[in-house]
Amino acid sequence: MPVPEMFRIKICGLNDFENAIAVAHSGADAIGLNFFPKSKRRIDLTTAERIANFVRGEVQIVGLFVNASLEEITETHQKLGLDWIQLHGDETAELALSIYKETNVPIMAASRGRLHRWEKLPDGFQPHAQLMDAAVDGAYGGTGHLSDWELAATWRSDEQLQRFVLAGGLTPENVTEAISVVRPSAVDVAGGVEIAGQPGLKDMVKVEQFVSAAHRAFDAIT
Repeated sequence: MPVPEMFRIKICGLNDFENAIAVAHSGADAIGLNFFPKSKRRIDLTTAERIANFVRGEVQIVGLFVNASLEEITETHQKLGLDWIQLHGDETAELALSIYKETNVPIMAASRGRLHRWEKLPDGFQPHAQLMDAAVDGAYGGTGHLSDWELAATWRSDEQLQRFVLAGGLTPENVTEAISVVRPSAVDVAGGVEIAGQPGLKDMVKVEQFVSAAHRAFDAIT
């Protein structure tokens, strides 16, 4: 299966139908749907399916999983038609390869505080994109803590990294600088564009500010 063209701006952790549709029309390239049961941004499968059916073809749909089984991920993909599968937990490279073989959906491997998710890869397998989030003990992401931009910027000298997604603490106010320093393939935001005290519900003014700033910053480095 050919890997889809890499998105540049992903808004993650959506869990409300109307809000997700608005985000999909904001100029972002991708939306993230979080299926981690312990996440404050978790979305139920029924709402996720409604969103996916409505926005398919307009934005790329990324399913975020944390330590889910092959069966759970496969069944979710069958219902939603995911464009990317984001592994954000402690999954092994062997499981990632099995997921890819079963679904033919590109794998985005998320790491916390480091560039590479796995040191050893089976059968020549390479994740199709790497996402770097902030490292916070006991958390699998979505903390609002800032990633190490200096470390993240070194991805460009790593021949194994072809697509690099920067996450962790991004906001409309700092995304321009982040893109300028790191020059990532894409940026990923969740809490930085949310309505205070309402995880998953995005503030559309912040979303539009973030998207506009990110587009300008990407245009400036290309």
